[in-house]
Amino acid sequence: MAGRHVLRRIRATKPRRRGRRRLIALGLVLAVLTGAAVVVGSVFYASVDLPEDLDAALSQGTTVYYSDGATVMGELAAERRTSVGLDAIADDVQWALVAAEDAGFYDHPGVDFKGVMRALVNNATGGDRQGASTLTQQYVGMVADIRGDGSYLRKAREAAMAMKMEEEYSKDEILNHYLNIVYFGRGAYGVEAGAQAFFGQSAADLSTSQAALLVAQIKSPDGPYDPRDPYGQGGSVEEATDRWNYVLDQMVAAGTLDRVKRDALTGLPETLDPTDDPEGLGPEGFVTDGFVLRELADAGISTDEVLRGGFAVTTTVDADLQSILLGRTGIREVADDESLAAAAAAVEPGTGAVLAYYGGENGAGLDLAHDVGHLPGTAFNTVTAAAAIDAGFDPYTATLDGTSPQRFATYTDEDGEPKELVNTGGQSDPELSIVEAVLHKLDTPVYGLAEQVGADTVAAAAEALGIRRFWDPHDRDEHGVAAETSPDAGGFQPDLGIGAYPVTVLDMASAYATFASGGTVAEPYFVERVEGPEGTEYEAEPQTSASGLGQTALGAVNGPLLDYAWEVFGETTGYEVGSNASPTWHVGTSYGLSLAVWAGDETKEGDGSSPRGTLAEQIWWAAMSERPDAYRHPRTEPPGERGVADPSAEAESKQEEAGADAPTQD
Repeated sequence: MAGRHVLRRIRATKPRRRGRRRLIALGLVLAVLTGAAVVVGSVFYASVDLPEDLDAALSQGTTVYYSDGATVMGELAAERRTSVGLDAIADDVQWALVAAEDAGFYDHPGVDFKGVMRALVNNATGGDRQGASTLTQQYVGMVADIRGDGSYLRKAREAAMAMKMEEEYSKDEILNHYLNIVYFGRGAYGVEAGAQAFFGQSAADLSTSQAALLVAQIKSPDGPYDPRDPYGQGGSVEEATDRWNYVLDQMVAAGTLDRVKRDALTGLPETLDPTDDPEGLGPEGFVTDGFVLRELADAGISTDEVLRGGFAVTTTVDADLQSILLGRTGIREVADDESLAAAAAAVEPGTGAVLAYYGGENGAGLDLAHDVGHLPGTAFNTVTAAAAIDAGFDPYTATLDGTSPQRFATYTDEDGEPKELVNTGGQSDPELSIVEAVLHKLDTPVYGLAEQVGADTVAAAAEALGIRRFWDPHDRDEHGVAAETSPDAGGFQPDLGIGAYPVTVLDMASAYATFASGGTVAEPYFVERVEGPEGTEYEAEPQTSASGLGQTALGAVNGPLLDYAWEVFGETTGYEVGSNASPTWHVGTSYGLSLAVWAGDETKEGDGSSPRGTLAEQIWWAAMSERPDAYRHPRTEPPGERGVADPSAEAESKQEEAGADAPTQD
């Protein structure tokens, strides 16, 4: 019995000793593993680097400015984004973000360990999956492009990067970085772009209510919290209101919003309707998304660089003059009429800098000032006159037949039979000079002059003045569309001389700028300079050349322009403004400014009854009469004293030099 008892004790005690050893061994293993984990964790932490420059990850859009370098014309961006400092962001935006997305932001070291444990327990027990990412983690995840990876390794990397970021940056810097990169929906990255997209105002001016709705978008941008639901993603006022209320209540809980003020906020703030301008482009779009991109591409700055490089582009467009043209002339009211259209361009004589521009309301559509031509009619007679005078014709002697109607062998109908040419308004004068024909807008003498000089000579003069394109009314396709041609193509008909070949508004502004500058031909341009992160990237060098036309021709043509403006508009011009016109055009110049306006029925191009009292004239004169002082001559002088209206001495000298070879006029 005793043996058995002893045996039972021995068998009973041996397992207990073995169990203690196991516990001790397990403790040792755990200690080793813990130490190993610490070592591995330390090595992992050390191996994770922040991006070299956190701001380099931002795709910075380019801002386009008017000529003052301060007034914004538009934005060019692959992503709509404008970085701003924290002082340019309303406090309520900052508080709303922290309250809704990371209430412990100012207390944790980049990682909310309590939140992580809470999320792990919740996920392990089958609750809704939680991430517990702080604002710092969200930010580094976005800039390091690891947000799409849902693994725990990604979370570990994100946490390590967040903690390192907190070591190098202050909380305010991190918050500023976050607000400049986070997506708010409607294509807007960063709080400034978001504020503009949703409310049409800067981030600095957002109210508490607006701040809460904007921050509400972060949870699901372009999703349920946009009350306008621009992309058809199921957004609704109800869901937007729920999330908006949540943000406001979190602000109260965080102590950053007074309860009384919170209770006064009972309805969503009004947001912009993004469908009002789906392209995001108005009239200035022709400049920002058209000429600017093309000119920079020619300068070696690619469109992709522009859209992502964070440049500041200063254009030549005068903000004041542009505002006058678009706001006080009625040009936009004309464009609003479905049966009418209008376009305008202003160019600086001598440089080619485009000072104002209007190609229509939709900056992503057909540019009526550059993409298509319009019949210039009698507004083109200055070109014919310059060609003839430069060829040796006397500008002042009354040798032209201005009777109306007239028939010319080259002016024929579709069957090739001569047809009558009638002067505008039925005017008729049996004997007049070239300058008088220009002044009184008579077609019959100008057509006869074009026949004598030769239409190709007139086309050459047009090119010398800066006109680069024509549309040939005698060469149409099966749809009746005239073929585009160039001035040096040859084969022009004499009706070119009376404006039967359409030209662009920008070309006409450039041609009259050549007259005003005394013969300097300048390529029109829109970009003055480009500033980039490393400094100046580009500065414009105006492309100019001498027209090749003599001063006699240029001066003689300027005379009737000044006289016409005086005759039509009276003493208010003070011979400071010169102009020419047709039933759908008005073109002219003043000190430092050449302005061309076309307006009328796109199909009929005007009824031809008169060049006076037209829509084009009304628009042109409204802009010219209110033009800024920069485009007003410091003193008013009669034309003879300006040296452009009576160059008879030079004309006589030129005719003497030409001698017997000078053309005669019948």
